[in-house]
Amino acid sequence: MTARKLSISVPPEVEETIKAAAAEEGKPVSAWLAEAAVEKAQIAALHAQGRAAARELVAEYESEYGKLPEESRRRARQFLMEAGLLDDEPWSAVG
Repeated sequence: MTARKLSISVPPEVEETIKAAAAEEGKPVSAWLAEAAVEKAQIAALHAQGRAAARELVAEYESEYGKLPEESRRRARQFLMEAGLLDDEPWSAVG
């Protein structure tokens, strides 16, 4: 596999944390960072898929029963935020 070189900037305390974690796992810093980035990207993709599925379910519900009550939307949004599955992005039905 061909590797591409990236340059990143981190605060000194983050640098030390990264170096310590990589050393603990017996890996070069670049390999440790690459693995961490892949894991973060996979989690982000799963969250995006979950949000898309939720939007699809809401759209399906609304097409059959009408607009989802605002209080239900607010409670669902709060739950997703508390679960770490949603940030501050606006949440609305697809379509």
